[in-house]
Amino acid sequence: MIKKAAKCSVPNCHDRAVRIIGECRYCEHKFCGKHRLPEAHVCPNLTTCKQNSFERYADRLLSEKCVASKV
Repeated sequence: MIKKAAKCSVPNCHDRAVRIIGECRYCEHKFCGKHRLPEAHVCPNLTTCKQNSFERYADRLLSEKCVASKV
């Protein structure tokens, strides 16, 4: 029994899904190279994705903030 290659989950896209980086961690669908990013396939969990990204980098950005020295 031969396993069939997974297709991209975007309607009307007939490309093969990329193996490792093609699975969206937010909606858990498989996508081709063009649609693998949440913005490209209009992920239903895009707001969750953006919020997680913001929280992950907020502390780092605040710690690297430039502050003028007092004279």
